Amino acid sequence: MTFNKPAQPLDGDLTGHPTMPADERGKRSQPTDNDRARWLQLADSALRRAPSEEDVAETEALARKEQEKIKRRIRPTAEKVKGHSKSKQ
Repeated sequence: MTFNKPAQPLDGDLTGHPTMPADERGKRSQPTDNDRARWLQLADSALRRAPSEEDVAETEALARKEQEKIKRRIRPTAEKVKGHSKSKQ
């Protein structure tokens, strides 16, 4: 299973990829086994039938935990983009 990676041309030519800038190709991280385990735990919790208050609380806690991890992961990129935007003004 691959995440955040574009399809690679059969001939290995990466120069013409239409949706990803050349300086970003091949630098996307793959989810770790810990990421997958957390996501499956969240999905299992969310897919239970007739959730109880406890289930809702568990799902909410897992979702908030995952949201914080995502925010920490994208924060450096957001700061970089913010810096570039300020320099262009």
